[in-house]
Amino acid sequence: MRKYIDTFKQRMLKESISKTYTMYSGISLKQWDNIWKNKNLTDRLTNVTSDQSFAFDYSYDFETGNYDDVIVEISNIPLDAFVGYRDDEYADDEDFESMNDLDDNNKMRIIDNYSLFLVSLYQYKDIIKTRLIEM
Repeated sequence: MRKYIDTFKQRMLKESISKTYTMYSGISLKQWDNIWKNKNLTDRLTNVTSDQSFAFDYSYDFETGNYDDVIVEISNIPLDAFVGYRDDEYADDEDFESMNDLDDNNKMRIIDNYSLFLVSLYQYKDIIKTRLIEM
C-alpha cells in the first residue's frame, strides 16, 4: 500500500510540473507568415490571453491600418513560460505583475483566475504548437 501511495504522489507531482496551457494572441496575417507559422520566435516576451474574443481585438496590422481578424492559438505552453500577469484593475498596458518568484501552485492559481499574461516562449519553441484561427 505504501508503494502505491508513493507512486501516486510521484505521478501527481509529475502531472502538475508538466501541466501545459493553451492561450491566444492577436496577430496580423503577416505576423502569422513571418513568425508564428514556423515558430520563428525571438527572446521577446509575448502577450497572451485565455480569452479568444479579446485576442481578436488585437488582430491589427499596423502597416495597413486594418484588422485582419486572425489570432494565433498557442498550445502546450509550459508553466515555466509564464513570467507575468495583469490584474483586473490595470491602468496601463505595461502593468504586469511578475510571476518569476511564485511557486508552481501559485502560478497555476493565477492562470486559473486571470486572463492576460506575458510568456517567454523562445526556449519552448520546439514544444509549443501554433495554429491560425480566423474569425
